[in-house]
Amino acid sequence: MENLPELRVLALAEIMPHEKVDPLRVDRLAARITDEGSQLNPMVCIEDISGRFVLLDGATRTAALGNIGLAYGVVQVVDSRSITLETWHHVVRDVAPEAVTRHIEDNPNLILAEDEGTPRISTIDGGRFTAHSDRLSQNGLLSALVDCYIGRWKVNRVVDPDLDSVASFYPDWATVVEFPTLTIDDVMKAALGDDRLPAGITRFIVPDRALRVQADLALLAAGPQPERQALLDRLIEERSSTGRIRRYPQSVVIYDE
Repeated sequence: MENLPELRVLALAEIMPHEKVDPLRVDRLAARITDEGSQLNPMVCIEDISGRFVLLDGATRTAALGNIGLAYGVVQVVDSRSITLETWHHVVRDVAPEAVTRHIEDNPNLILAEDEGTPRISTIDGGRFTAHSDRLSQNGLLSALVDCYIGRWKVNRVVDPDLDSVASFYPDWATVVEFPTLTIDDVMKAALGDDRLPAGITRFIVPDRALRVQADLALLAAGPQPERQALLDRLIEERSSTGRIRRYPQSVVIYDE
């Protein structure tokens, strides 16, 4: 099959994330990967002009693979010109809304003011606030805000932060955190510098996204990288020759991701 996505086996240490991770999501995914015995979906990276690999999607996956002691991961390398960047917003669930706002107010680097735009915090009891900081960078502000609830309560990501839409999907919602629009340049600066974005706010639309590769964990264990790459290439060739690779031009809905 021609024009397949470019899949590489990369050392996890070479992959440069642009965002932090939610430790609860990392633990859950590490347990799932261990149970299944394979890396189901590749991470997505851009290779910059100096040969560095910036992680666009799959920070949780990368951390989970590292946590279970693997040396490598399967990565889809994409052209930055082919992708679209959107924003995830966060729904904090099953907690009193005042507990969330109290944790934000208790952070000495954050200030909650009347609603002046994003990052906007909306609560189920009608509160609407904007988070500010006179001490932190913009990325630092966003990270400090997310750190107030990530790993502490249930958090889901939504594309549409409209409160009626959120309530229809999450009746137990307490707080919606709406983030500003980001650019690819923001992501690259976060990855190549030391000012990372918080977990789970960047959403990349990738044409011909490679899914369900199911790379056996033995393929990702320590060993020479060319040998690992040869094993992956052999796996893809075998799947292609037996007609197991499919390209779907239409949008799809996945129920077990």
